[in-house]
Amino acid sequence: MKLRMRLILVFVTLSVLGTFLFQGYWLWNSYRIEKKHFQSRINETLQQAINEDLTFRLETLEKDTAHDAPHGQIEFTFSLDSTSHASSRQKPRRVYNRTSLKVETTADSTVFGLYKPENTPMMRMAFKGIWQAINGLSPVDIQKLDSLWGTYLRQEGIRNPHFIDFTIGKDTLLASSLPDNENPAQLMPTQKIGVNADDSIGIQGFIVSPDKTVFREMGTLLFASLLLLAITTACYTYLIRTILRQKTIAQIKNDFVNNMTHELKTPITITYSAIDALQTFNFVEQKDTREEYFTLCRQQLKHLSGLVEKILSMAVDERKNFRLQKETFQLRPLMDSLIRQFTLKANKEVRFHLDMQPEEIAIYADKLHFTNMISNLLDNAIKYSGTSVDIDIRARESEEWLQLSVTDNGIGIPQAQQSRVFERFYRVSKGNIHDVKGFGLGLSYVKDIVERHGGSITLQSKERQGSTFTLLIPIRK
Repeated sequence: MKLRMRLILVFVTLSVLGTFLFQGYWLWNSYRIEKKHFQSRINETLQQAINEDLTFRLETLEKDTAHDAPHGQIEFTFSLDSTSHASSRQKPRRVYNRTSLKVETTADSTVFGLYKPENTPMMRMAFKGIWQAINGLSPVDIQKLDSLWGTYLRQEGIRNPHFIDFTIGKDTLLASSLPDNENPAQLMPTQKIGVNADDSIGIQGFIVSPDKTVFREMGTLLFASLLLLAITTACYTYLIRTILRQKTIAQIKNDFVNNMTHELKTPITITYSAIDALQTFNFVEQKDTREEYFTLCRQQLKHLSGLVEKILSMAVDERKNFRLQKETFQLRPLMDSLIRQFTLKANKEVRFHLDMQPEEIAIYADKLHFTNMISNLLDNAIKYSGTSVDIDIRARESEEWLQLSVTDNGIGIPQAQQSRVFERFYRVSKGNIHDVKGFGLGLSYVKDIVERHGGSITLQSKERQGSTFTLLIPIRK
C-alpha cells in the first residue's frame, strides 16, 4: 500500500512538472516569436519613415523653383504597392518605382543616373544614391524624422518612448533625437539603415522598454497560461492533500475497527459468562449474587448499546445525502428528559442547572438528531470532569435563532487543540483522560448535524477550568 501510494505521488508529480516545463517552453517560444515580430515591425516602420521623409524633402525641392535654387529640375514619380499598402494601413503608402534625378549647377548639366527597379539590390542602390544626393541639398532633420517614425509606430500600436541616431562609421554620432540628459536602459535597436553607397553613414532607431509592449501584446496568451498553471497547481495541491488525508483516515479506520472489535467482544463475553453462570448454578435463592450478576449484565448491555450508537453515528456521518426529518417541538420537555437520564446513569455526582428564557421555546428541527447532539455534549461534559460535575445549560431565543450552550467544570481543552476537536476520530491527547474511552466521533457528529440544520457550533475552553459549547440553530421553518 505504501509503495503504491509513493508511486502515485511520483507519477503525479512528474506529470505536473512536465506540464509546467512544456508550458514554460511554449511561453518562451511565443515570447521569442512575438519579440521577433516586434523587431520586424519597428524595422519596417523606420524604413517607412525614412522613405516618407525623403519624399517630403523631394517635394519641397520640386516646389522651390527660384532662379537661385541649389538644384536644377527634379522629376520623380511614385506608384502604389498594393501588398505593402495593405500591411501598412496607410492612405496611401508611397514607394519608389522609378525616379529620375537631374541636378543642374551650370550650363553643363550633370545627371545623377536613371534608376529603375529591375532588381532589389539595384533598388537599394537607387535609394542610397537618391538619399545621399538629396541630403546634400536638403539635410535630414532627425527630430522631424523621429516624429514621423512615432506616427508609424502608433499606427502599429507601439507607444513606447523612442529615439533615432544618425551615425557615421561604427560609433561616431552625427546627430540624435535623444536629449543629452537622458540615458534610457532596456533598448531594442532597429537594423541600421545605410543611406550612402558604402553604408558608412546610417540611421538607426531605438525603442525604450520593448518587453512591456511585447508582454502586453501577449496579454491574453500569458494570462491564459498563468491561469492554467495556477489551476494545475491548485488541483495538484488539493489532490496530494486529499490522498494524504485519505491515507490518514484509512489508518485511523483500521485502528478504529481493531479497537471496536475488542470493545464489542468484551461486553458480549462478560454478559454470556454471567448468563451461563445464572443458568448453571442455582442463584435463585441467593438474592444478592443474583442481583450482582443481573447488574453486571445490564451494565455490559448498556456499554454495548453505546458502542452501537457510536457506529450508527459514524454511519450517519458517512451518508452525506441523508435528509433530516424536521418537526416542531418544545425544547423544555426534551431537556428535562435528558437531564433525568444522565442523572440516573452517571456513575458520579452530577448537578444540572437549566436556564431557559423564555420558558417555552418551540424549535423546528430533526428531533432524533437534535437529541443526539445534546446527548453527546452532556456525555462529554460528564466524562471529562472530575468526581463532582456541575453542568450549566443555557438557552436563549431570539427572533430567528436558538442559542443553546452547555458549560462544564471539567479538565478543559488546550488552546492548541481546540481547532481540531471537531475532526473525526480526533481525541485530545493531553490531560488526565486515560480512564475515559472513546473514538473521537461525538463532536464531529454534532458539528455535522448542526451545520445540516443551517447552524453552527463554537467552543470556549480553558485548561482545568472547563469548557463551553454553544449551538446556534435556526428556530423556525
